[in-house]
Amino acid sequence: MDSIIDEYDELRPQYERVEAIATKLITEAAGDERNGIMQIVHRIKTKESTLGKLHRKPEKYTNLLKMTDLLGYRIICYFADQVDEIAARLSQVLEIDWERSTDKRAAIAPDAFGYLSLHYICMLPKNAGYPEDLLHLRFEIQIRSSLQHTWAEIEHDLGYKTKFGVPRDVRREFSRVAGLLELADEAFLHIKSRIAEYQKELYEQISNDTAESYHLDLVSLTLYMQHSQRMIAFMNEIRNISGAQIVDADLEGTLEKLDYLGVKTLGEMNALLEQEHDHALAMVKDMLGSGDIDELISTVGIYYLCRARLIYGDYDSKAIAGFFRLSDSNEESVQKHTQYLLKKRAHAL
Repeated sequence: MDSIIDEYDELRPQYERVEAIATKLITEAAGDERNGIMQIVHRIKTKESTLGKLHRKPEKYTNLLKMTDLLGYRIICYFADQVDEIAARLSQVLEIDWERSTDKRAAIAPDAFGYLSLHYICMLPKNAGYPEDLLHLRFEIQIRSSLQHTWAEIEHDLGYKTKFGVPRDVRREFSRVAGLLELADEAFLHIKSRIAEYQKELYEQISNDTAESYHLDLVSLTLYMQHSQRMIAFMNEIRNISGAQIVDADLEGTLEKLDYLGVKTLGEMNALLEQEHDHALAMVKDMLGSGDIDELISTVGIYYLCRARLIYGDYDSKAIAGFFRLSDSNEESVQKHTQYLLKKRAHAL
């Protein structure tokens, strides 16, 4: 046992050097949230954990170099189909030990459910300039979807390791739950695919100015702001008046305000822009024409269109105050904004 402890103490600094290099390679190759990454975690096994594993499986691990998970990574992505995409990117920057790597998804029996993830045993790539004394050190990468990770963590917490670990009826319940998680993974993939199709279809309709019947939601409004020639032209007018750069902003709160004003479809959004265009630009010139502002958020156009509708539409003070209460809990502020618009209306008339 003393020799194993000495071996661990000797290997750990080497694995720390591998960890620093591999973490950079893995992070850059896997990407971030935009590439479907939910979380990347890594660790070097502690001395106690390593000795415990050797004690449990002395016939398998006669020395530490045979233990391929002294350094381990876990990559959690949102959707099951992203597991293979991430794995493909990793295989381009790391040396994969294909004989020791296992795809648990393919290994599981067709009539069973359970632990489904991809395990790669890796090394630093050869001929890439990395220190020679590190190239033989293997490390493990587990790639899972968020639901696969949920299953694995619950399974681990409940101690469900083998078919003999818990009573038969409990094993059966485990399988049922695992099956539900697998079905949920597939359902999320289907939803993801439908959203992608919706975005493609909507993009084409907006580009052709034939999307009037589509209801406003976060996807449709975002695409409208990005690809509607009418809105792009309007935003360019605001940019030219203010001299400010337009930066992206969250549109979710804007949807509630548009809905309050009865703007529920892209056709009604077009109508709002057409009817209040001149009024909104006049307000922009009055408020932003000095050129003192460097940046404006991308909702600025809708901001002034809504205020123009409140001024020139058939809204009384109570209705105008209700609009401001959607985003402002300070009643004094609500009344201040309401009175300001009422004064604007009086001057306009």
